Amino acid sequence: MKTIMIIDDEKSILEDIEKTLEQDDFKVVTVDNRRKAIELIEGDDENKFSLILIDTTIPDSKQPAFFSMTPGSKKDIDTIKEEDFLRKPFTKEQLVDFIKKKIE
Repeated sequence: MKTIMIIDDEKSILEDIEKTLEQDDFKVVTVDNRRKAIELIEGDDENKFSLILIDTTIPDSKQPAFFSMTPGSKKDIDTIKEEDFLRKPFTKEQLVDFIKKKIE
């Protein structure tokens, strides 16, 4: 079972995503701020998480999105590709498809 960390300050979004992903056999860790997320990542084996989704906006845009990264990667958010983002709003199907592509 793959573990996904979701970081967003809106608890209702976290709850909806958690419910959706658990139905698709993912283990989900939700965090409502980046400080807690860093503590979890540093406190645990960073390989515990298959993918991390961070609430942000797309660079050079006001478009809200989730930025995807794998633990231990050293991506510079200004030099990443658009396919690293899941634009908001998204459907449940888009969310699951996006995550599956990222962890293949």
